Amino acid sequence: MFNFITFILFAVVCISYCHKSRGRRHFGDEYRINTPACDIVCEGQWKSEFHANFHKIYDTEYFEIPLDTAIVKNRANLKMFCSSTIQKYSCLRNECKIQRTPWSAEKHICVGHFDNFDRNINCLSLTDKYVQRECSNVCNSIKIEISQAEIDRMAEMDFSRQEKSEFVEQNKHCNVIACYQLCHEYIISKVCIDSAVAARSVVKSYYDSYLEREYTELNKDDQDELYSSFCRRVTPGQDENEFTANMTRYNNLTLDRMKNDIRSVFSILD
Repeated sequence: MFNFITFILFAVVCISYCHKSRGRRHFGDEYRINTPACDIVCEGQWKSEFHANFHKIYDTEYFEIPLDTAIVKNRANLKMFCSSTIQKYSCLRNECKIQRTPWSAEKHICVGHFDNFDRNINCLSLTDKYVQRECSNVCNSIKIEISQAEIDRMAEMDFSRQEKSEFVEQNKHCNVIACYQLCHEYIISKVCIDSAVAARSVVKSYYDSYLEREYTELNKDDQDELYSSFCRRVTPGQDENEFTANMTRYNNLTLDRMKNDIRSVFSILD
């Protein structure tokens, strides 16, 4: 009898512990085991050249969202940035024997889609001042909320305080990214009449790929439950109702509110 009761108690404790010790996602740089020093050298040289070329510190003064002025200011800047980036990936491939590298903003622009950026650089340059000023004002002040349905789901899934915090921060990040995409596409339509379709496609591809990277980072750590319904709505290939049902109307209202805020700021151009 004693052994049976002991076994039952042990099983209950184990189940409870296993449930509460789900893996956590940690934001920040990932530690890669056995990373050769070679790739650090390639990366360091690239950042050093970025500083020399643009007089900005890459880690603290360059922004991937929105597209940074340093690279869309003009064609010369774009080519200078991409020439250095191509050298970085050649270094990784030839010197470090690293044949496969994950998605990155600079890889997307310079390796995967340089011709598209180059063809549309005039439009990107013309719209940059609006993106940096008006779009930033809108997107840094948008109202961001978590739906009651998702709050209830977090309670049902017994999210830890850290998981709740990460869920909220990721949702904010997705809202800001989506806002910049909508805003940039909107201003392109107003300023770049003849090339608007092509330029919007360039911007959409960039932001879509950025969001796909966001999801991939969570999914590979088996933490995709921390990706909100809104994040799924704006990320290609994801289902906004996968974890929380009936979220389409809520997400529609969120996007409509963003669009109205953007139109209000740029009403002078209408």
